[in-house]
Amino acid sequence: MIGWLIIGTAKYFELSLECIDSIQSNYSGNQEHMFYLFTDHEFIPEESNVDVIKIPHEPFPFISMSRYAHFEENYEKLSICDYLYYIDADMKAVDLDDDILGDRVVTLHPGFWKNPSRECSFDRNPKSNAYVPYDYDGPYFQNCFQGGTSEEFLSMSELLAERIDEDLLNGVMPLWHDESHMNKYMSDNPPTKILNPGYAYPKHLENNFDLTGFDVKILSLDKNHNEIRN
Repeated sequence: MIGWLIIGTAKYFELSLECIDSIQSNYSGNQEHMFYLFTDHEFIPEESNVDVIKIPHEPFPFISMSRYAHFEENYEKLSICDYLYYIDADMKAVDLDDDILGDRVVTLHPGFWKNPSRECSFDRNPKSNAYVPYDYDGPYFQNCFQGGTSEEFLSMSELLAERIDEDLLNGVMPLWHDESHMNKYMSDNPPTKILNPGYAYPKHLENNFDLTGFDVKILSLDKNHNEIRN
C-alpha cells in the first residue's frame, strides 16, 4: 500500500483535494492507496482511504520546513504503509504506475537536470546542516515529489526534522529550505531510484527548460505564489 502525504493548509486546501482526486483517477499500478491529508481545515472526507491529520498553518517557508517533523510525529500511523510518497498539493497526477516504487526515490529538478553539480542550487553555507560542498558531484532534486519505503522515508524524516530544528535554533535558513535539506541527505545517502523531470513537469515554465523527450507524469499547476501563500 502507498501512503500519500499531502499538506493542504490555508489556500492550499482545495488544491490538496484536487491532487488526491488526480492520483485516484490517474494511477494504474497495483498498490492500494491511503491518503494522509495534513490540514488546518475542518474536513470530514467521504472516502475511507483519506485520513485527515490536523496541523496548524504556518507562513511560508515554515509550513514547508515543518513537513518532516509532521511526518515523524505521525510515525505509528504512517508506518503501516509499505511505501510513503510526499507530493506537493499544487501538483496534478497525469500518468502514474508502479514505476515510482523504490527504497529512496527522488525527482530530478527540471531546471537543473542538465547542469553540472557546481551550477546547481545546493546550499553552500557551511553553517547550515544542509551544506553541500562544491566538490560534490551529483544531481540536484526537486522536493515536490519524493518517497520510498516507509522505513526509509520515515528514517529520513526523523533526521531532517532534527537538522531543520537545529538550523532554525541557530538562526540559519537554508537556501531552498526543506529542499536543501533533502538534497543534502541524498548526497550522503544516494537514492535507489531517480525519476525524470516529467514527474515534476512545470507547465508554466516548460518553454524555459529543455524537457524534450520527457512524458508528463505529474504536472506542476500554474498559480500565483504570492497570492496563495498569503
